[in-house]
Amino acid sequence: MSAAPRAVELLPEPIEEPAGSDADGFALLEAIRRRVDDQATLGRKTQQQVVQLAESIGALVEVQRRRTRSLNLNSFVAYLIFTVLCGAGAFLLYRARSSELVVARVQAERARDAAVREADAARTAATARAGADAAAWSVWELLEAGHRPEAAAKLDSLAAVPLSRTERAVLAAKAHETQVADVDATVKAAAAALKQGKFMEVIAPLEAALVVAQGGPKAGVIEYYLGIACSKAGQLDRAVQHFKVAVVADAEHDDARFYLASALDRAKQPAEARAEYSKFAGAHPGSPYAGFAARRAAVLAKTAGAAAPGVGSAGGAGGAGGAGARPAVDVPPSGRGAPAGLPPAAGSSATGSAAGSTATGSTVGAPATGSAAE
Repeated sequence: MSAAPRAVELLPEPIEEPAGSDADGFALLEAIRRRVDDQATLGRKTQQQVVQLAESIGALVEVQRRRTRSLNLNSFVAYLIFTVLCGAGAFLLYRARSSELVVARVQAERARDAAVREADAARTAATARAGADAAAWSVWELLEAGHRPEAAAKLDSLAAVPLSRTERAVLAAKAHETQVADVDATVKAAAAALKQGKFMEVIAPLEAALVVAQGGPKAGVIEYYLGIACSKAGQLDRAVQHFKVAVVADAEHDDARFYLASALDRAKQPAEARAEYSKFAGAHPGSPYAGFAARRAAVLAKTAGAAAPGVGSAGGAGGAGGAGARPAVDVPPSGRGAPAGLPPAAGSSATGSAAGSTATGSTVGAPATGSAAE
């Protein structure tokens, strides 16, 4: 906005009377005309400034009017919102207060229905519990009577029966006890059968017992007896596998490694057999098998050294047989030095030593009378 113009003096200054000539008069008139023009120009400028001032004042007034309308509108909207909120709060408060009795009635009905359902569930649970108790007692009686397969089948069927954890634990412990007893009975029967030479008959029961006792303390013993049975039955590959497990898992029979070496020897794996013979002789120097194991390892080492150069006499000087013939096992005459508990190898009827002489012995293991189950 421009400042208000100062008041301009419009009164003409006093003009002196011309002294004489017309030229001076005309000059005076020209000066007056110029002053009048200047005054007119100054008036026009003043008028323009006044117009601009009026327009600025009008624009400011319009802005103030707009602000006033906006404030009024905002106040009205705020009033409406406040009124709606107050009304909604009053309505909700009214509904909450008025519906307390309705809510209480609904809750009472729900409590009544829940009580009825709980009573029905309690009756159903009591009935199922009585049936579960009877079923559990029948399983217990079967376990006591020694009918473990039937008891196991019934015990599996009790998975969905409402038994307590204590009852399930007791039944499981009883089933495990009878299972262990069955495994022990199978092992004892297998040992007796091995003494009688019934090697094929014990394989199936021992395999079934091994499935049950897998990972248990008797697993190594079962592997041991299975290895002996398979070895005597001529199933050397299976015997080797069983003996390998027995060497690790069976702490009762130190001779498991010796039988593993014997099975490897019979399976024509001289390198592994020699290693197992040497391990057994070094680990159990006081065993009655140790002397035979050491001698057999030495014979296998000599045989491997003699066969390495090429084709020749497999038995060395004085050896009987052609090129590539497998030397007989070094066994003292009449089984001297071999333990009495080692069963004779299948088909053992040899009567010779490593040099080819005739003596009771076997190319598959240490000859002796008796049974591995002893």
